[in-house]
Amino acid sequence: MEFVKIYEELSSSAVKCVKIDEKLVKITYNSNIDKEYEFNCDKTEEFNNKLSNTLKNNESVGKFIHSSVKEGIIVPVTK
Repeated sequence: MEFVKIYEELSSSAVKCVKIDEKLVKITYNSNIDKEYEFNCDKTEEFNNKLSNTLKNNESVGKFIHSSVKEGIIVPVTK
């Protein structure tokens, strides 16, 4: 089963779009909307739930993503 969730039109100054599938989180930043950054994620459902709550509570998406990277929840894919 493929888990796919897409968040667009975010009320975030930093983040334009977040796509979550089974093992990857793809993020497009407003600073460069032509580039999609990929992150490996072992717990995509957990990440999705936290992102969903972040949005519900009108908290900063950019801050949430930054701390997720810092905590190693999402790990940048190096190509």
